[in-house]
Amino acid sequence: MRVVINFAGLKILSSGVINLARKIFAAFILVLSFSFCAYGADSEKVLARVGSEDITEAEVLEFIQPFGQQAVMLYGTEQGRKMILDDVIAMRLYALDAQDSKLDQTPEFQAQLLNAKRAMLAQAAMQKAVEGLKISDEEAKKFYDSNPVMFKQPERVHARHILVSGDEELAKVQSELKDGKSFDVVAKEYSRDPGSAANGGDLGEFPRGMMVPEFEKAAFELKNPGDVSEPVKTQFGWHIIKLEERIPESVMPFEQVKDRLTNELKDQKTQQVLQDKAKELESKYKVERLTDKPKEETSPDKK
Repeated sequence: MRVVINFAGLKILSSGVINLARKIFAAFILVLSFSFCAYGADSEKVLARVGSEDITEAEVLEFIQPFGQQAVMLYGTEQGRKMILDDVIAMRLYALDAQDSKLDQTPEFQAQLLNAKRAMLAQAAMQKAVEGLKISDEEAKKFYDSNPVMFKQPERVHARHILVSGDEELAKVQSELKDGKSFDVVAKEYSRDPGSAANGGDLGEFPRGMMVPEFEKAAFELKNPGDVSEPVKTQFGWHIIKLEERIPESVMPFEQVKDRLTNELKDQKTQQVLQDKAKELESKYKVERLTDKPKEETSPDKK
């Protein structure tokens, strides 16, 4: 017999009980940093009672938080709230039944519980170690000024093209362009490039190294906006290229990269703080890496 329990609309088979337990432990860890204020939870509001134990709205939201925004949206409907509350009640019932059956006293459960406790304590300690860690605008600007190469944008061109497959089509396209027909109109009508034809052959901006060599050479040889190349043969067919704009090599402005740079520096600083803290803790507590010890050589006299 295969038992299926429905948790917030997710089917969990009895064969995945161990994985479920691990997810629940992971959920407890995530809850450490979860703010119920974001959902307007009332920690005192009792939604149900199992035996003598209350189930509050805060507990229900703790339960669904690891399942993400979809679970929160589901909780926002009357049917969804009932479904999720039923799931929490089922969890509480199974927990009580496990206690009555002394399943919490088995070596396997105690080992899992100990590992979960260690993980939660480690998470709390790491959060405390990086509490208040920030990167100031001054720090970000100093890094930006000291590493201009990291924010350099190479020379780029903005171009359009018309791709055709044979000489007859090529001649027709050249004739219509020579007669003054708009390049983007001809591209929409004749180009066989599915990615750009609908946009009048617009390829956007691209640096060197992004296109096949023949195409890149012709595109970067165009000097002035509006210049149109001679036909260029590549593995895809014949191209006619129009230059829209040349963008010289430049350095991205600080304001454009500040947020991303600040986040990256904060991540680096967080990792460094945690690594330094771990080394400090190694000095405080005795650590033996037994796998690092060389094997004892057997004496020739020993048998």
